[in-house]
Amino acid sequence: MNRALLLSLPALLLLSPVHAQSAQPLKTTLSTCGAYTVKTVENGFEDPEDRVTLSRAGVTYATVTDTMVGVDWCRDVTGDGVPEVLLAGFSGGAHCCFTHHLYSLTSPPRKLLTAFSAHSDSLDAQQLDGRGPLELIGSDWRFAYGYGMSFAESAPLPVVYSLLPTPGGARFVENTRAFPAFMESYSLTRPGDQLFGGGVLAEYATRLITRGGAAADAWAQGLKPPYRDWLANYGPDVAQDLSDFGLWDWPTRAGVNADAQRGGIGGAFLAPGARAYLGQVVGREGATLRLYRVQGSEVVAGPALLSVPVTRDRYGEPVVPVWPSTTVRRASGRDDALLRDTRSGSVRYLPVRVSAGGMTELKDDALGVTARLLGDLSALAGHVAAQYQDVKRTPEQQAEVRRRVQAAVTRAQPWLTGWKGQGAFALARLGNFTFSSLRLLTDTTTRAQAVMTTTVGFTDADTDSEYVLGERFTMIVNLTRGAQGWAVTDWTLVPRTGELNEE
Repeated sequence: MNRALLLSLPALLLLSPVHAQSAQPLKTTLSTCGAYTVKTVENGFEDPEDRVTLSRAGVTYATVTDTMVGVDWCRDVTGDGVPEVLLAGFSGGAHCCFTHHLYSLTSPPRKLLTAFSAHSDSLDAQQLDGRGPLELIGSDWRFAYGYGMSFAESAPLPVVYSLLPTPGGARFVENTRAFPAFMESYSLTRPGDQLFGGGVLAEYATRLITRGGAAADAWAQGLKPPYRDWLANYGPDVAQDLSDFGLWDWPTRAGVNADAQRGGIGGAFLAPGARAYLGQVVGREGATLRLYRVQGSEVVAGPALLSVPVTRDRYGEPVVPVWPSTTVRRASGRDDALLRDTRSGSVRYLPVRVSAGGMTELKDDALGVTARLLGDLSALAGHVAAQYQDVKRTPEQQAEVRRRVQAAVTRAQPWLTGWKGQGAFALARLGNFTFSSLRLLTDTTTRAQAVMTTTVGFTDADTDSEYVLGERFTMIVNLTRGAQGWAVTDWTLVPRTGELNEE
């Protein structure tokens, strides 16, 4: 973003509502980049939104609109002698959100990158590999506010965009894992550095990515409280939340429209140590799940594993009924996956094994049985919490909500035969049940132990909202395989401890 815009931003954010909404005349600024004219029209925080346009000879080739807009820089970052221009939009929040648009000023201009930068106001161009085009350095804010942190405590991970070939032509794509030394120089602390929550988390996450889980955990064990206990509490969640790090742009590298919505999980789905991306790309009417993997110097997409229709909420955002949820390491060193499936109207978790050519549901399998338990408890919690939604219901609708709760209780009731925790597990009051990670600590042909980090909460006489508070537990499920197949022998919940800011 241009320097004038950056310098004025804090003052604008501190204006009172009266000043912020007062009428302001339009301010127009013209500049050039290569053979093109860049025009910004600024209107403060008023309607219409500010806009910046890229034009030549009276023809407009690109427009960015937002609460505030700007031009970050004009320079040749590809090395072809043609300049690029980086346009920026800012949504006007307290510290979010910035989106950056990079155009190569060829004839006509070609878009090389759209980067959602969240709380970071620009992309820096640097030479990281000593050759060819420059890399663009941004920030990954996935851990902002995470794991009990405030925003002031939060810190980003670095993001590196490289100019790489794609089926639609060369463009900048996220390629951070190719630069482990840069990641460590960015995130690892040095002697004398003062520790804080976000910095500790960024270093732990970086070590997970560049050196592996054992090295990251060993480093964390050497920290003093509260950081050591905090990372022990949330470490499994951090590892799961990082499974897609560096893989988000693999669909783009395989030919998917760069602006298409997507999400997914990473794992060794085909072979131990071979990273792949189980990614879902969302279109206007449907979403398609595929496995993306490296083949030589390219990323290739496997066949469609699952296609589901997409609806839209009242804000126009996609509602996708099936979504990749969790990566699960097996004893073989390969990973299986859980898909969150709401097609029936309730939550279930679909355990699948992925191959290069297809996907198979795991039924008579320890993970399959664990997934059914997790699904039944998740669905039940959703129905119980729905009773407390702030909506007006007719008597018939109220009766239907109660019917659904009772049906979910009946479905979950058989699991109580294996409950070994303290006290009764009050199914009818279970209003919050989620899990963040799943590990199979034992995974043999006849015995298994599944361990999940969970949040569990129950309703009471004071509950007046669908957002039922919960506490963190380790859920331990022991399973055995007998003549009738896999079954749960017992399960329990153990409180997890270690918060960054203890109350």
